[in-house]
Amino acid sequence: MPQPVPHWRWKKEISGAVGDLGITIPLAYALVVTAGFPPGRIFFLWGTAYVLTGLFYRVPVSIQPLKAMAVIVISGTVSPSVLTTAAVGYGILFLLLAVTGVVPLIRKAFSEPLVRGVQLGIGLMLARKAWGLVSGHPFLLRGSEVPGWISWVAVLLIVVLLVLPRLRSRPGIVLGVLAAGLASGVILGRGEVAAGPPGGVIAWTPPQWHLLGPAFFLLMLPQLPLTLGNAVIAEEDVCRISFGERAGRVTVARLAGSIGLLDVAMGLLGGFPVCHGAGGSMAHARFGGRTGRTTILLGGIYVLLAVIPSGADFLFLIPVPLLGALLLGVSWGMIRLVALLPDLQQTAIAVTVGLVGFFVRNLAIALAVGWVLQMLLNHWRRSREPVS
Repeated sequence: MPQPVPHWRWKKEISGAVGDLGITIPLAYALVVTAGFPPGRIFFLWGTAYVLTGLFYRVPVSIQPLKAMAVIVISGTVSPSVLTTAAVGYGILFLLLAVTGVVPLIRKAFSEPLVRGVQLGIGLMLARKAWGLVSGHPFLLRGSEVPGWISWVAVLLIVVLLVLPRLRSRPGIVLGVLAAGLASGVILGRGEVAAGPPGGVIAWTPPQWHLLGPAFFLLMLPQLPLTLGNAVIAEEDVCRISFGERAGRVTVARLAGSIGLLDVAMGLLGGFPVCHGAGGSMAHARFGGRTGRTTILLGGIYVLLAVIPSGADFLFLIPVPLLGALLLGVSWGMIRLVALLPDLQQTAIAVTVGLVGFFVRNLAIALAVGWVLQMLLNHWRRSREPVS
């Protein structure tokens, strides 16, 4: 007979559930405002995906929108038909990578320094995202009359609350900060929720295969290195570090397979395609999440708000400083993983990959530089070994 979950454990699972909001909410808002996605559909499908991943993996494996695709779609250069075709095509591609055994082979090419470098680059990118989020928006995503300096003061206070280990370990702190943030958002938003574009929670949208060429070159190809590096390889590593033996079901092949299944469904049902993400799982772990209940709770909240009229819009009242502070907390968690490397040579490779990824904003280029540096350093080390 299963043992009941202790009350304190439920608090930690709920606390861990909110950790990834800083990544998901701003991108969802941009897709609603600039690309015309109904917020109810976005959060219903993403929430369902969160529930399914929690049930399958039994640890907090995150669900995040495909970031490179999101940036391109937000720019307004892609039609809805091309996006639908890209989502289904991307899903099929990852299903093929999973069932053919290609992904584990790719994983073997990623040494530990390269994986840590990808994680460092992601951490630095999240810090940049936090800075841009807070400096580029008012106190609320939908606008407010609060002076900008108050946002930065709020970020500093929230970071202190969420980053200090003694405070972060208390789930009530995280939940209290979230409750206070939502209350301030409702008050400053004058109790109003800005209605997003209308639309049902699902819409049958079959792909148009004659658009597969543009979909591949415009959306799928730019996204591929980021998904393999962050959502598959770095995701597996973060789950093993954060959840230990509980993460036994998290493998690169299964991660690629679940991305494939989810994106085929997202494309066919009118949603925006998703992946997993090392930063998201780190966020859940840092704020207390340890089991699949974390993501099931978050997904359930998304689904519930999605089926309530204008309920999903309520999520956009979460203050920007809170979202930025959550991002900074996750950023620091990712950056710190470099310290796990055992020697200076491996650290140098990881730092190089991370910095190149941060400055050029391209993990594929960063990994190529890292591979070259790794080969050069290995050759140099072998040349210095005495000949027997």
